[in-house]
Amino acid sequence: MNRKLFAGSLIALSASLLLGAAHAAMPGDTIADFKLTDHTGKTRSLYEGNSTQPIVVMIQGNYCPIVRHAMPALREVAAKYEAKGVRFLLLNSNIQDNRQTIAKEVEEFGYTFPVLVDTKQKIGEALKVQRTSEVFVIDPKTKKLVYRGPMDDRLSYERQRPATHHYLVDALDQTLAGEAVKVPFADGVGCIVNFPNRRAAQTMDHSQMDHSKMGH
Repeated sequence: MNRKLFAGSLIALSASLLLGAAHAAMPGDTIADFKLTDHTGKTRSLYEGNSTQPIVVMIQGNYCPIVRHAMPALREVAAKYEAKGVRFLLLNSNIQDNRQTIAKEVEEFGYTFPVLVDTKQKIGEALKVQRTSEVFVIDPKTKKLVYRGPMDDRLSYERQRPATHHYLVDALDQTLAGEAVKVPFADGVGCIVNFPNRRAAQTMDHSQMDHSKMGH
């Protein structure tokens, strides 16, 4: 690849990343209520009951090894915080997964949380989900997203290591105490969730950017 083509590819990649970041649901954004059916067939709302305690939503995807490795740690966190009224949900926005295959994954790997089935990707699009294993912490009192990112820094694509930053636990402790979350966003790892409509929209935006440059 020559330098000109390589530079053009970098520009396109940078534009794509910036576009995704600009439209992502980020801490401070309001998260609207929604209803989805879980893997057992039960319909669940994000804001159920009169709970005022934080809601944790982790992005799940069948066959993703990072999710499977993260689940024991999520269960440990839930064992401590469910007693304080914190709700834990999983969200699957994979177009290739369905309620039956998700239920099989839940049974095989012993998931203990409801998995909300978002095959039409409406909720994943609203949250601007990028990858699995990402965690969203929502404060139902304000309906604001207070944290987005990994549970901790234990997992990477190459290996596991002892965690040095416990982002989820810190976010929960600070929210429960009525404090602002000190680290509201962190980058993490996970399996990419494919959104065909989003990719088509980005391709159209890039095409419009190219035509605009040609007009100059």
